[in-house]
Amino acid sequence: MIGLKIYDTAEKSKVDFKPLVDGKVSIYVCGLTVYDLPHIGHARTFVVFDVFRRFLKKVGYEVKFVRNHTDIDDKIIRRSCEEGTTPEELATRMIDALHEDMASIDVEQADIEPRVTQHIPDIIAFIQKLFDNGYAYQAGGDVYFRVSAFKDYGKLSHRNLDEMINGVRIEVNEAKEAAGDFALWKGELSEDKPAWDSPWGRGRPGWHIECSCMSTKYLSPSFDIHGGGRDLIFPHHENEIAQAKGAQEGDFARYWMHVGMVEINGEKMSHSLKNFWTVRDIRKQVHPEALRYFFLTTHYRNNINFSHDTIQEATLRITSLYRTLEAADRMCAPALAKDASLVADDGFVASQVDPFVEAMADDLNTPKALAVMAQTAKLANEIIDARGKKKPEQIRMLLGCRKALQIMGDHCGLFSRAPETALLELRENAVRRLNLDVAEIEKLLAERAQARQEKNWAVSDQIRDRLAEMGVQILDRPEGTTWQVS
Repeated sequence: MIGLKIYDTAEKSKVDFKPLVDGKVSIYVCGLTVYDLPHIGHARTFVVFDVFRRFLKKVGYEVKFVRNHTDIDDKIIRRSCEEGTTPEELATRMIDALHEDMASIDVEQADIEPRVTQHIPDIIAFIQKLFDNGYAYQAGGDVYFRVSAFKDYGKLSHRNLDEMINGVRIEVNEAKEAAGDFALWKGELSEDKPAWDSPWGRGRPGWHIECSCMSTKYLSPSFDIHGGGRDLIFPHHENEIAQAKGAQEGDFARYWMHVGMVEINGEKMSHSLKNFWTVRDIRKQVHPEALRYFFLTTHYRNNINFSHDTIQEATLRITSLYRTLEAADRMCAPALAKDASLVADDGFVASQVDPFVEAMADDLNTPKALAVMAQTAKLANEIIDARGKKKPEQIRMLLGCRKALQIMGDHCGLFSRAPETALLELRENAVRRLNLDVAEIEKLLAERAQARQEKNWAVSDQIRDRLAEMGVQILDRPEGTTWQVS
């Protein structure tokens, strides 16, 4: 099994990853509070762990991946009232939308996706364990976690309690023993709001308890990796640790991985700045693999800047890679038809893939991995662009580059489409983004074809230049002329 290093937030350093069970990896990632459509920040976290999961499988691990849905919450209740629906109906609709949006950017569903409302008895039993162990107390209809009783509180975020509380909204309740104590169970007296019976009265779970309960239910009190956005380190993940270790034996999560934030044109994304992008907003203009490639250009732990220039660069890069794959297929096809014994050399393929895998194994260093991919594509293009008839050894090397690129793509969720299909989709995205008139382009291409047939090279060149001004590049090939957005 390949040696894997990951940056553990609790240790503040890269460490050697050693799973609890050889050959198996258990991962829990915090999902969404499903009151609205997922945005680009959610997409980045989901893509990062989708890539990580795919990579682990490709290098031989068996992966069990759990991601929850918070389907009851004040925001869900408030939004459902505004829409005149029920919290359950809203949450179900948003979970369906989440699945649809993530599928549109090639993110696979988790193996298990538990919902809070389906685990109320488990959560009540979990809270009871905290009472039994001296970590929970009741204040009115609410139940709180006694932070002072948990000695290791703050070790994940590396701050003391006063530092963590400073600047964080603390729930006001004079009955609480301490300001930093957090809710395990929220009492609810209103008959028109969702609530469940418990030993402490009718109410619903606090936010943090659900993940402690459901992660350990499906992955056991000790599991390998817990992940999420960096904004969840405190208070959510800090509180998860306190609850899980306060209720039961075990390490809880042995490693913690956190994803950096998405900035929009260098600013924090927010509704007030009117720079809030949902996945559906983005997908109207950006190809899913271009978005995925964009996320991989920056190391997952760092913030990433989403802008016109950065997404355009990612689109150009993934388009170029697909053009390389398409050209390699087109060039190799005639040679393979004549000589089926032409195959890629496994040693050469390994020489290209191994540095890529090493980069991915080094705390998912996707920028370095993409650089390796670019070098292999460059080698392929040198063979493709070389003049003259290709020799058998050149075809074998080109086949090796093609195979290596596909293997790299499989490791991180790229190149899932046939090159011709992907290039057509990328062109259609560009046409929509630039508001190009396809009928006008086709008309000009027909006029150019006529001019070339008549050997009117001046008119042909004029049409080519006019198309270039529109952002259209002409591709003259033996099998015919086509075009792409340059």
